[in-house]
Order: sequence, then C-alpha cells, then structure tokens
Amino acid sequence: MIESKPFKTYNQQLKILRERGLEVPTNGKPKRALEKIGYYTLINGYKPLFLAKDTHGKVIHPERFIPGASFNEILSLYNLDKELRSILYNGLLFYETSLGAQISYYFSERYPERHSYLAMDNFTDDPKKVARVLRTINSLSTVINRSVADHKENAIKHYVNKHRHVPLWVLVDFLTFGDLNYFYGNCTDEVKINIAKNFTQRHKREYSQRKMNSITPDTIEAINHLVNLFRNAVAHNEITYSKYMYKSSKLKSLKSILNLPKLPISDQAGVFELIMSLKVVLDKAEFKKLARDIDRLLDFYKEDFQSVSFIGILQDMHFPENYKEFLTI
Repeated sequence: MIESKPFKTYNQQLKILRERGLEVPTNGKPKRALEKIGYYTLINGYKPLFLAKDTHGKVIHPERFIPGASFNEILSLYNLDKELRSILYNGLLFYETSLGAQISYYFSERYPERHSYLAMDNFTDDPKKVARVLRTINSLSTVINRSVADHKENAIKHYVNKHRHVPLWVLVDFLTFGDLNYFYGNCTDEVKINIAKNFTQRHKREYSQRKMNSITPDTIEAINHLVNLFRNAVAHNEITYSKYMYKSSKLKSLKSILNLPKLPISDQAGVFELIMSLKVVLDKAEFKKLARDIDRLLDFYKEDFQSVSFIGILQDMHFPENYKEFLTI
C-alpha cells in the first residue's frame, strides 16, 4: 500500500525546502506566494531546473537544491512562464481566428452545399485517414447539437431555427484549435493548397517580398500541430517555457520561407520554433507586437537568476543566444 502524503502547513512546507538547501527569505513573501499559487504548482512545477543532478543529468535522491538556489528564483521562473503564456495567447488566438476564416472560405468555396462539412466525400480520400475524417464529422455534429441544446442564445441556434442550416463560417467560431487542426488535416489537397497560397500571398504583401519560397500545405500542417500543443498549454496554465514537440522536421522549411538560412530550427520544436512559425502566418503588426513583448519579457527577468545561468533558461525555450536578430522585423 502506498503511503499517502500528510497535510503540511505553509510553514512546514517552507521548512522542508530549507532543509533541502533552498534559500528561503523570512520576510513573509514565500508564504504569501504559496497561499496564492500552491506548493504543487509553484515548487513541483518549477523546481527541476534548480535541483542537484548526477553526472548523467538525473536528479539526485533524496532531492537537494543546487548551491545558491533560492525561493525567489523559482518564483521568478513561475512569473516569467505565466507572462509568457499571456504573450503567446494573443498571437495564438490571432492565428486561430485567421486559420478558421481560411478554412471556412476555401472549403465553402469548393463545397457550397448546405452542411457540406458533414459529408465524407468532401474530405480527403486517403484510406489511412477514414477514421480521422469520421471523428472530425462527428465532432462538428456534436458542436452543433450541443449549441442547439444550450439554453442560452447563440449563433448556431439562430441559424438552425431560422435558416435550417449552419454555414461553416459560423461554425468555425465554436471550434477549438484542435478541431481546426484536424479539419485542415482532413481537407482535400485542393483546399489545403488554396489556404497555403493565401498565407503565402499575405506574407509577401505584409513584408513587401516579391520573391519568397511558397508556404506549403505541409508547412501549415506542421505549424498547426505545434500551435495546437502550445494552445492547449496556454489554455490550461501548463508549464510552457520548456515545452516542446518531439518531431517537427517539416518546420525546417521556415528557413527558406523567412529567408533566414542560419535560423536554428530544432526537430524537437519549442517556444522559439513556435514564435518563428507565427512569424510566417501572422500579419506583420501582430508579429511585431509579439516579438517586442517577448524581447521585453526576457530582458526584464534575465537578472533574476544567480544559481543558474539565464542562458540555460533560454536553451530550455530553444532560444539561441542571438535570438534578438531573429525577432527583428
């Protein structure tokens, strides 16, 4: 039988941290932080960077903090991550809206019939994706049924009651990014190509680039998978700064699209790859704001860490040391 963890008061929690070698101020700030955030979210979530490790990089047990590690550093990392999520949210939401608009336009242009998005024949005929297509159709149908059954008024209920159908450009506003990601992945090549062409034309117009490598459907799909990962992290207040996607080789195309041959893109994409992906699909003004906010965030917190190198935190975010040149418009 596994022994349950007994309740610990705030003072007892802080005593445990001190016994493990963490420098904890006695000014009341740590206790207030635990009251507002909670031990599990703050300490368990952000302590790994500050724990002593063996020569193989494995955490030593029983746990000990590295010399000089402080409660304030853990709190600063938590705050950095919280503000990072807030900054990323705006860019992710802008892209989510844009992708939904493009899907609804080009899918409806090709399949203008009522409820065409509920017909299997209007999606990819790849036999390996039959189950995925069925899940997408079922998900769309569920969203409609749930909205119609909602006691509150909404656009879907209005269109069903008044027009007996729901246009896709209305439905997309009720879909999660995960829904949009699957929808795009299940579209026919024709629809995907038209969406990719639109993003290419917009990027050329925004950045006054007459010549650039086209954004391909594969690139959009790779961006969508990465955005979906971080969209979920941001929405659920998960640890974000060190999050990454295991396989993202198709993002290598960002180098040629952005005309940045020295752009460091990892096969395990993290925050930096996400930001460079957003540079491809966001309007120039939106990306400029995102880049400025990220730059200010990192400048604000870089002096808060003494026991660990801030470069190490940047590495966890997949940021190169010369990241500023890639954020520049």
